[in-house]
Amino acid sequence: MAVQFQDYYETLGVPRTATEDEIKKAFRKLARKHHPDVNPDDKTAEEKFKKLNEAYEVLSDAEKRKKYDRFGENWKTGQQFTPPPGYGAQPGGGGYTYSTGGGEDFSEFFQQFFGPGMGFGSSTQRRRPGFNTRGADIEAELPVSIEEAFHGSSKQFTIRRGDGTTKTYKVKIPERSWAGKQIKLAGQGETGTTTPGDLLLSLVYHSHPYYDIENFDLYREIDIAPWEAVLGAKVPMETLDGNVRLTIPVAAQNGLKLRLAKRGLYRSDGSRGDLYAIVDIRVPEEVSDKERLLWEKLRDGSEFNPRD
Repeated sequence: MAVQFQDYYETLGVPRTATEDEIKKAFRKLARKHHPDVNPDDKTAEEKFKKLNEAYEVLSDAEKRKKYDRFGENWKTGQQFTPPPGYGAQPGGGGYTYSTGGGEDFSEFFQQFFGPGMGFGSSTQRRRPGFNTRGADIEAELPVSIEEAFHGSSKQFTIRRGDGTTKTYKVKIPERSWAGKQIKLAGQGETGTTTPGDLLLSLVYHSHPYYDIENFDLYREIDIAPWEAVLGAKVPMETLDGNVRLTIPVAAQNGLKLRLAKRGLYRSDGSRGDLYAIVDIRVPEEVSDKERLLWEKLRDGSEFNPRD
């Protein structure tokens, strides 16, 4: 089946030579702009955000990006890609697609090109050895945001089986969930002679526009002004637990890590990782005449030399 190709570099607005850091910055800038929570009245925001996540999932992964670059060299926006017979097929298995709240699934290009077992939106199947009348279990990954896992939510998704049939489910994600948590839908696996198998869903995290995730710890940049870095300040910062006032120490340096203990993600035992705020000192891109005079006065009166 021919599928519409989406140029992931074009989606993120970066050249094919973009570095990992440039790809991350582009994703975060666009993800913040098109995040559904920021655009509650824009019905297209969720679809745009979904496409950004899809592009970042590929281009931020070295192996997936390498495959994308290799096979995508002759494709341009609007062209068609037809996978060869059996490409990405899995004997006895079914494909897994994911949608939120009745929206469209992630692009068929992503599902068919990378195929089952490649991680994001994938499915695998486990068969029991020997003669067994019980149907095989189906294992699939269910992508969720860290907020959905933390606060709990409901997700809608679709399973496409090997025989071509599909079935849509709605599952409840308990609050305080974690990546790797398995949710079992009893009797929703492959049909057996007597008893069907189960559908086993493992939670995986979406890429996030603000946070980097390392195990159960969260990292996010916090932008501060030069005078806040020099004089110290208390600045607002959003966390999974709500807004806090983060204390910036006097003479804070760019890249300084400030630890907020037990403000990270939940583990299976109920404990939590930490949240690290990374100081990013920002300077104004434009200054007024009045501000320029103040900066010049500071320059002329200061004895500080950063190169000493």
